[in-house]
Amino acid sequence: MSRTLDASIPLEKFRPYESIEELAEHLPRPFQVLPGSCQSLPKTVIHEIQSLIDKQNDIDGISLSSQEEDALDDGFILCDLKIIQRKLMAWYKMFPRIKPCFALKCNPDHMVAHVLGMSPACGFDCASISEIRLALSSTGGDRRRCVYANPQRARDDLEKSIELGIGSMTFDGSEELKKIRDSYDRHMQELRDANVEEGDLPLPPQMILRIVVPDGHSTVPLGEKFGAPPGKVENLTDEAMELGLDVIGVSFHCGSGCHDAEAYGTAIRIAKDSIDIINGVLHRWNESDGKARKECTVLDIGGGYPGLDGVGGDRDRFTALRNDLSSCEPEEEHVETALKIANVVTPLVNDLFPEGQTPIRIISEPGRYFVEAAFVYCARIYSAKKDEVSGLQHYYIAQGVQGLFKDVILCDEVFTPIPLMVNEEDDGDTSLDSERVKDELFDSMVHGPSGESVDIVCKDCKLPQMRVGDWLIFDRMGAYTLSIAARDSSLPVRYVLGGGEI
Repeated sequence: MSRTLDASIPLEKFRPYESIEELAEHLPRPFQVLPGSCQSLPKTVIHEIQSLIDKQNDIDGISLSSQEEDALDDGFILCDLKIIQRKLMAWYKMFPRIKPCFALKCNPDHMVAHVLGMSPACGFDCASISEIRLALSSTGGDRRRCVYANPQRARDDLEKSIELGIGSMTFDGSEELKKIRDSYDRHMQELRDANVEEGDLPLPPQMILRIVVPDGHSTVPLGEKFGAPPGKVENLTDEAMELGLDVIGVSFHCGSGCHDAEAYGTAIRIAKDSIDIINGVLHRWNESDGKARKECTVLDIGGGYPGLDGVGGDRDRFTALRNDLSSCEPEEEHVETALKIANVVTPLVNDLFPEGQTPIRIISEPGRYFVEAAFVYCARIYSAKKDEVSGLQHYYIAQGVQGLFKDVILCDEVFTPIPLMVNEEDDGDTSLDSERVKDELFDSMVHGPSGESVDIVCKDCKLPQMRVGDWLIFDRMGAYTLSIAARDSSLPVRYVLGGGEI
């Protein structure tokens, strides 16, 4: 199989599946298709809690797994897989010429990867060997849909990626080029020692040069960590040519959580200039040795997109309600959406890279965009107390700033819980407690489990009087949460399939 990066967009991008039922047939288990009674996020959470209780009380003696017991005792992540599919549809509504390569580092969830991997309209941005393996398993081993987009890698990881057949990767300096060439040569020698025919040996990896662009308007700037200054593009391309590594394009990243849509326009113009420089170097080499090297074919415009799309992909999450992408979300000035970026990017790429008149194919690396809205964290309150002097209510949950809520410390993120007050009946049924919801609100603080003074999930929020056994729902928890928390715990994830047309 060819290892060349597939940046083309197949015709079936808009409707890979015709219905919820058809999508459900192709998803791995376990997940639940939401019943019609699930008309809101709280009702969907109650439905999941009740499904666990029903299994616990099953007369046939079916016992809960250890993860399901943890989910009932401490809480769980709830994921609506339909949102992942809808976000892919919304993407092509906004960026019809740009193929998304989901940044797995944002949320390396196997079900998310599977949903996106089912559609050839989506690729994967991989930053580690584990992510490469996940991408390959989710695409049926299609190496053309993977790009190894971490420009600084350990030698062992480079060698393993070459063994796995990943043929496209980024670089941003001379040392990385030498490491890549050395890793490739080592692998070739191993294959020759194994008596592999010369005609069957893989070609060297294709290189994408990552450049630095202005990223001062992002929550997490990346320019100091990755990227070559545009002034080094010519020399680095020459060095790649000398090592026998073809440069096929340019990539950049405006920073994680970019807050300025115009930054993408500035970066694309810088990238266009860099592509022209690379093409000039390729022409010079062609003239000197008579070879027919192709011009650049790839522009990777990175990630940094908000989780809110702006074209309706976020509507009616975690419900059985059906809707389409026919109406946009309110375009308030202070609300950041991917649509605002699309309004800058889409006309610009049409202008700089006219369709049908350029070999350039454009990809991107959205992470947060796909998963932020598809995950919520449902936390069971395991302890509650009141400060009798100040009147402040204190609640304790199983995840804190060392897990899902690390952005409280790293990014000054504010997480506001949705109270879920429940009635637990004698027969085991659980329902929303509508009477207590009407109670007055109190100054409250939500703590993580560590006992450290800094482990505060929500320092200042207004909540009704909650009890041990009630729940707190934290919405839009899909981005850079599980990827951190999973390092030291196995947080239960419950998967559902909501309503809506695909």
